[in-house]
Amino acid sequence: MKVREIMQTEFVHTTVPGTRETVLRLMAKHGTNTIPLLKKGSTELAGMVTRADLMRRVEEEQLALLMRRDSPTVSPSDEVEDVAKIFLDKGLRKIPVIDGKRRLKGMITIHQIIRRVISSQYPDELIEPFVQRRIACVWENTPLKTAYAVMRLAGADMLPCLSEKGELVGVISVGDIMSLSEIVSERRPSSMSAAGEGTDWSWDATAVLYIATKELLLPDKMVSEIMIRGAITTFEKATIEEVVKSMRRHNINQMPVTNAKGDLCGIIRDSDLLRIFLKTG
Repeated sequence: MKVREIMQTEFVHTTVPGTRETVLRLMAKHGTNTIPLLKKGSTELAGMVTRADLMRRVEEEQLALLMRRDSPTVSPSDEVEDVAKIFLDKGLRKIPVIDGKRRLKGMITIHQIIRRVISSQYPDELIEPFVQRRIACVWENTPLKTAYAVMRLAGADMLPCLSEKGELVGVISVGDIMSLSEIVSERRPSSMSAAGEGTDWSWDATAVLYIATKELLLPDKMVSEIMIRGAITTFEKATIEEVVKSMRRHNINQMPVTNAKGDLCGIIRDSDLLRIFLKTG
């Protein structure tokens, strides 16, 4: 199957020059974490910006300095299977589709591939081989700031939340944290000093340079106060078709997985299902 057969031709985008605030508003309004950026006054792709880029450099305002100019791109004539491998190699969720002059023609997403291709070609395949067994979790009474640090260090955008007994009681995502956080300006002093001395005199001079920067201010809350309780889960013996339908119905891209005893045993992400191409290729 070719990319042109499943790519989105209508998509959210903005232009450069531009600011962080514009992208944040678009992400919040349309529920997306990735925005393509076009050169102003044209359809030529300038780069891509993700929520992770915004969180990684909270002090920067200009999109030209936040965006990734070297993000992978594909053409409408590329094979979907080849695109799936790019998603896996690069850890992306959306890839721009461009023509020979870098004009943006559409976007292809993991969701489109698993819904239009994988779930129809491999409906009865079990998800068990694709479940991620080594996962980061967090105790429900963990401070939110610590939970965010765990996410950042683990490279995760969602954490299962456990009770004192180790039972799954909910999930928390980076989106949940971002929705309650704010970007604040803070003035930090940078001390520069110079001193000299002579036989009959000496002097000391200190200049303080205040540097304005921006930081992500997390609320002083516990995970239990904002986590989503009654998380949507799936069974490790579920089929790909069942999982894809559930993800689509609940508008999610990953789910905690339980075993026959009902215990948490891993996570299945829509991106994990792309590995079926490697198994059958």
